[in-house]
Amino acid sequence: MLRVPIQHAPPADQVVSRFLGKVALEVSAQRALKAGLPLDELIDHAQLDLLRDYVRTGDPRTRWPYSIRRIYDMDKVWKEHDEVYQTMHEFDFLLTDEGEWYFVLALFGLELAINLGGPEIEGYHRWLILHAGISPLYYGKNSHPEYVPA
Repeated sequence: MLRVPIQHAPPADQVVSRFLGKVALEVSAQRALKAGLPLDELIDHAQLDLLRDYVRTGDPRTRWPYSIRRIYDMDKVWKEHDEVYQTMHEFDFLLTDEGEWYFVLALFGLELAINLGGPEIEGYHRWLILHAGISPLYYGKNSHPEYVPA
């Protein structure tokens, strides 16, 4: 039996940030393939070198912060047309006006975000302030009538 503790926030540690970085790189590759883009461009993209190295080596001297917050209750039931469902996971990328790329992942309503370009998260927090705390997962093209920022 697999048990995933999701009621409490995971510790703000290197294991979680490395996991987020790995997922971000994998989703980037998946989206590139889906769009018919060559993976060489993604692999050779120098701006991702820092994150790739961090995810691979996990040097304990390196700290790569991430954002974590609850955006909806883990038991939230969504309704769309005549369908009722629960969202287990969702993700997307956010490009800020400052040119920063963030990967945003939600697991049962627990949102985690990481900067793909460098070990800083302040730009994401600025974006949230400018957008009244709305998750990028529910902003713009991702908007949903039932989502209310926590």
